[in-house]
Amino acid sequence: MNNEEIKIVQTLNEDQKIKVARIFFNSFPKKFEYLWLFTKNEEQAIECLRNCINYDSGLYAISNNSVYGLIGLETGGSRYVELKLKELKKVFGTLGGIWRYIGYKCYRLAHNHSSDSEVHIDPIAVAKEAQGKGIGSKLLDAAFNYAKNIGKRTIVLEVVDTNPRAKKLYERVGFTVIDQDNFGIITYKAGFKSVINMKKELA
Repeated sequence: MNNEEIKIVQTLNEDQKIKVARIFFNSFPKKFEYLWLFTKNEEQAIECLRNCINYDSGLYAISNNSVYGLIGLETGGSRYVELKLKELKKVFGTLGGIWRYIGYKCYRLAHNHSSDSEVHIDPIAVAKEAQGKGIGSKLLDAAFNYAKNIGKRTIVLEVVDTNPRAKKLYERVGFTVIDQDNFGIITYKAGFKSVINMKKELA
């Protein structure tokens, strides 16, 4: 597979949706274990995510019907991922589902960057076997075109302090740092201490 074989699409079949959930989980395992779902069980996470991802709010890198990358695009009150109490209880039981749901809502309150005037990227992920092939850049370019087509001129995203490679990619395509949110020990086990907020103005 090379970059030229990759197509960016917005519609997926059911098998591809499961692959998207799997790429998402495998891209952020520590966040899922210590911040989002509090599980390191991949199958539990996939079962929950597959029914909580708003697939229509994303773009996907496809080659030969296989998914190799995804980018979530949020506008206003829309979320690419919205954890549902029903799904959490189904996977983790009543009590396990309830406390995870409360934790998720608290996380969302502290991490709300949605605005009607801009597109918020969350998440962007590339399958491990496809990294280094320019898929992330291709997804970002598609996101820029998507934003322009719906009349948005600003795109925002966040990158953790422990991912300088991603930060360099975002800077290379025109993102600049707005500010930084420090969480310290709260997110230490999830693999980072602060989140860098970045913005790009579209021409």
